[in-house]
Amino acid sequence: MIFVQILQTFRGLVIDILPFFIIALVISAVVVEYFPARGLDKLLQQMKNRETLVSAFLGVLIPATPAFRVSMAAIARRSGAQWTPVLTFIAGAGAGLSALIMTSMVSVQFMILRLVVALLFVYALSLFIVKLIEPRLAAVAMDSDVETLFSRDFSEVSAEDINNAGGSVTLAGVWRNLLGLARVMLPWLFLSLFLATLVDVVVSKATVEALLGGPFSALKAALIGIPFYFVGGAEIPLLSVLLNKGMNLGAAVSLMLTAPLINFPVLSVLGRWVGYRKALGFMAVCWLIAVVIGLLLGYIDAR
Repeated sequence: MIFVQILQTFRGLVIDILPFFIIALVISAVVVEYFPARGLDKLLQQMKNRETLVSAFLGVLIPATPAFRVSMAAIARRSGAQWTPVLTFIAGAGAGLSALIMTSMVSVQFMILRLVVALLFVYALSLFIVKLIEPRLAAVAMDSDVETLFSRDFSEVSAEDINNAGGSVTLAGVWRNLLGLARVMLPWLFLSLFLATLVDVVVSKATVEALLGGPFSALKAALIGIPFYFVGGAEIPLLSVLLNKGMNLGAAVSLMLTAPLINFPVLSVLGRWVGYRKALGFMAVCWLIAVVIGLLLGYIDAR
């Protein structure tokens, strides 16, 4: 029976991803406790536009969801940070620490690939920010009411955490962070597992190869995450199944870069900060760069 097959496939995927999810959750909770919001605020203030790769590495090291990144970017901007570091910090969500740990489920090589293309993505984005985006954001007020950005369910922290000075780790603090991260990540991880199960059981390999196996598949893969909020590597179960079914490497990279960042929840938070037209413009540039990188990798992989 197909129902039994679905249950067995779902159970197998849960067993495969669960160790990586637990490790990612625990490490992320410790990092967030030691290096909280106030520390991020100060670091982003000190960065200059030319320090793009530094802010990109910061984005990778901090295991924060995109919504939390937007909130922290707004706090740093209110304190005087420049636009390029704060926006590249947001874009670093494509390869946050927890996402990298989860990606190692596919392979260590794929995890390294995710890190490399995410840094390339952020560096390319910084060039667009300086030339196109920053002039249009110059009129955005620096004294935004950023506390309201923390008030939705998309962020794993609250406005109270802004005043946490950090620098020490307590078991209670780690547990609080772990619960906050789990609250945000678990629903989307289970949705990814459910979609992955359906694709594995119902969708044929020929169908996946036809839709996501061609040279231009990155264009379509970059749109998959828009309705969802795949944070912290939650898209990995779905990505793993699609790869096994014949998904193009470029399409996989395009999905990894766009799924955490280009979606309706992030648009909601970013739009409340800079305005929805500017938020759409920023996300459109991110989508375009991710697609170009995906198309290039897809072409190289096909050769």
